[in-house]
Formats: sequence, structure tokens, C-alpha cells
Amino acid sequence: MKEKYIKQIMKLLTCSKKRKEEIKQQLVSDIDAAVTSGEKEEDVIKRMGTAKKIADAFNQSFSPEEVKAYKKELRKRRVLDIVLVMLVIAFGLWWMMPKNKVLEDSDRFQTATVEAQAKEVVQMLDNGDYDGLRKMAVDKLAPMINEEEVEHARDNLAEDWGKLLNYGSIYMVESVQRGQHSAVVQMSISYENASVTYTISFDKNMKLNGLWMK
Repeated sequence: MKEKYIKQIMKLLTCSKKRKEEIKQQLVSDIDAAVTSGEKEEDVIKRMGTAKKIADAFNQSFSPEEVKAYKKELRKRRVLDIVLVMLVIAFGLWWMMPKNKVLEDSDRFQTATVEAQAKEVVQMLDNGDYDGLRKMAVDKLAPMINEEEVEHARDNLAEDWGKLLNYGSIYMVESVQRGQHSAVVQMSISYENASVTYTISFDKNMKLNGLWMK
């Protein structure tokens, strides 16, 4: 309950990422202190007021410089969203090109290994293990794997996915693009509050080199 409440507040704040993190830590500390003193978590949150009320109070205290920095950061994020959409479109075109073959026919990749590693990627995403994912990824992809961007992508699908319930259809191919071989996995997964299709790819060394969700 606390995590969802604080997350709602973070979405409404008009300040920089750094300032949001400071406020997040402050809220966590205040709520935990009240709970330690004997209050129930739900009573503490009720006493504090709605997420909008808290966010409005913080927003009114921000300096013009902080608001300006936030707007600049927001513009950058919108540009990134456009780039990601373009990448998805490009990936769709690439996916339809006649350079794929079923993974079972590959002499470079093992089907069981690829499937297991793809499921490990999903588990790490669900657990918020971004450090582990960055270590698994190729150098170009690693810097783009962080909590803010992943949570933003997840929120575009559903605010609270809930627990993973089961894996649905799984399709795996070996794809060749510009002479580079990749194992590409597309899997459908059911969560308590969302149905998500992941597309995950690995290079010839089984390093993560592509990650999409829709």
C-alpha cells in the first residue's frame, strides 16, 4: 500500500528525478517512523491525505529553476518515447524480413538455453534487478536499462501488473540482420492485472541485445 501511494505521488511531482528521489526517501522515512510508533500503515496514509494533496503541496514549494529543469527533462523523455516508437516500427519491419528461421534449426543457439534465459530476463524485470540486467546486456543497451525508463514503459501498459500468473505462447527464431545473428524470443505472459507480450533478443554470445514489451 505504501509503495503504491508513494508511486502515485511521484507521478504528480513537477521536479527533477534527483529531487523526486529525495522526496521519495523522505516519505518512506515519515511513514515508517509513524508505523514504528504504533500507527497502522493505512491510518498513516489516510492522515497524510490523498496523493494529489501531497504532490500539490510539494509542487508549490519548488523554485522556478526546479520546475524549468523538470519541463526540460519531460521534453527529453517525450523525445525518447518517439524514438522508442520508431524502434518498435523498425523492429516490426525487420521481423517480417525473410531472414528468420525457427530456432530448432539453428546451429548457433540452443532452444532450451534461450528460453530459460528469456524467462530469467522477465523475472529480473519483475524483481527490479536492473544491475543484473545491465550486466547481462550488450554495451549499447545497458545504459538504457534503469528503473525510471522500465517503470515508465510498464505504466504505459498498466499501473499495477500484479503477480505473474503464467506463460502463454512462446515463439523463438534465429534472425540475421546485417550479418549479425540473434536469437529472438516472443512470449505472452499473464499477470494479475495485465497481459504482456515480451520480445527479447540475444546476440551470438547470449548477451541481451533487445528488449520490448507491449
